[in-house]
Amino acid sequence: MGWRISDYQGHRIVSHDGAVLGSLSLVVLIPDLDVGFVILENCESDETLMALQYELLDHYLQQPAYDWAGAWSALAQEQRQATVEAVQSATTTRAAVGPSLPLDRYAGDYADTWYGAMSITEVEGRLVMDFKHSPGMVGDLEHWQYDTFRVTWRDPLIEPAYVTFALGPGGEVQRISMRAVSPRADFSWDYPDLDFRPARK
Repeated sequence: MGWRISDYQGHRIVSHDGAVLGSLSLVVLIPDLDVGFVILENCESDETLMALQYELLDHYLQQPAYDWAGAWSALAQEQRQATVEAVQSATTTRAAVGPSLPLDRYAGDYADTWYGAMSITEVEGRLVMDFKHSPGMVGDLEHWQYDTFRVTWRDPLIEPAYVTFALGPGGEVQRISMRAVSPRADFSWDYPDLDFRPARK
């Protein structure tokens, strides 16, 4: 949807990256030198992609050697550790309160203007969330705190999320919002953009 413009060692760098599950890509242009390169990976290692980018930039710009692989690996490890600590902190501080309603009162058909239909059903004393337009995006809801649940998808490649029910004065579900459990979840998991409301009958 566009190009990223940056400066590196006094040169204008034009780039764009992309990803799908299991692979990454990056296009980098150095207009001053009429140089361009593409990196394609069949993995999801951001640090490898970034290290290769800077190794190649230094090569074409004739910069001194630097251990980009080590630097990016160390940064990634720091970020992973910070994520683990953030998730563990949330786990230890959650309130043992709720849910406000019996489980069957959270169940129903919902819709988001952007996404479409989603349903929540009660199955053997548990809530199950089903994104109707995304085959395989079915998950089990576990109570978290208050009227927030955590959905763990049956497909382990899908990012877990918090599911929060907003109730009306009569105890009816008025809307459902979501956000990823991990603070480092990729932006392409557009949970915060979803605004599910009870579907019109």
